[in-house]
Amino acid sequence: MTSVHLGILLIGLLGFFALALVTEHCAERLLRRVPTPSWRLLSRSLGWGLLALSLSLAIARLNAGVGITLWLGWLSIAALALVFGLPKWPWQPPVRARRARAPKATEATHAEPGPIAPRRPIKRWTAAALLLAVPLVYGLALRAVPVKPLLRADAVDGHVGPWTFRLAETEQRAPDLVAMGIPMKAYQVRFCEDCDLDIRSAYLKVNKPRSLRAAGIVLSGTRWERRVDIQLPANTTAESELWLTVVGKDGAVHQATVRMSDVSPSTVAWFEQREGGRAAREPEGN
Repeated sequence: MTSVHLGILLIGLLGFFALALVTEHCAERLLRRVPTPSWRLLSRSLGWGLLALSLSLAIARLNAGVGITLWLGWLSIAALALVFGLPKWPWQPPVRARRARAPKATEATHAEPGPIAPRRPIKRWTAAALLLAVPLVYGLALRAVPVKPLLRADAVDGHVGPWTFRLAETEQRAPDLVAMGIPMKAYQVRFCEDCDLDIRSAYLKVNKPRSLRAAGIVLSGTRWERRVDIQLPANTTAESELWLTVVGKDGAVHQATVRMSDVSPSTVAWFEQREGGRAAREPEGN
C-alpha cells in the first residue's frame, strides 16, 4: 500500500513539473531556453496526462471516495514541494546586474547610515521544517487508517463459474459471540465489475449446502462490494470450507469453496483453543 501512495505522489510531482515547463519563466529557469509552441503543447499534454494517470491509480487501488481524497492530498504536497524547490534549482539563469540608483542630493546630505539589520535564517529553517513535516504527518495519518479487508494481503481470490471474486473476513480476530454463545463472523465479497452485472444473488455458508434453499445467508451491500454475517458451526475446523453460491441472471447456479484456514486463520485458532480447553476440562469433570 505504501508503494501506491508513493506512486501517486511521484506521478503527480512529474505532472506538475511538466506543466511548469509550459510557462516561459519556469522553462527559462529550468532549461535555460524559451519554450516553443510545440514544446508547450507537449508539456501541457504530458502534465495533464500524468495527473490523470495518478488519479486513475488512486481510484483503481483505493476506490473512488478514498482514492480521490488521497489524490488531492498528495497533489497538495507535490505542489508545495515544487513551490519551495524550484527557486533552489541548481541551474539558475545568470542574474542581470542592475545599475545602482544615484542618491539624490537631499538624501546624500541628510541621510545618516543606520544599523544594518541582522539576517534571520531562522524563518527559512522554520519554513523548511514545516514543509518536511507536512508529508511526514500525512504519511503517519495514512498508516493509522486501517486497510480495507478486500485490499489486504490475506484476501483470497477465486473463480465461481464464469466469474472471479475476492473474499476476506471483515476483521482479523476471533468470531463474535451472540446470544447463547453462538459464534458469528462477518465476510466481504467483491466480484469483478463486469461480472457483477450478470449476477442476481450470492450466498455464503460453512459446509456444503443441501439445496439452493439452504444455500446460506444472502450477501448484501453495494453493487460490487458485498457483506454478510454468518453463523459458524460448533465443529468448525481448519478443514471446514466456506461455500459461495452465486445465481446468475440467467438462472444458472455456480458454487466455489474456500478453506477456512486460508481466509480465517484467527477463527480456526479460536476454535482449536476452545476445543483444547474443553478437552482439558473433561478429565476434571470425570
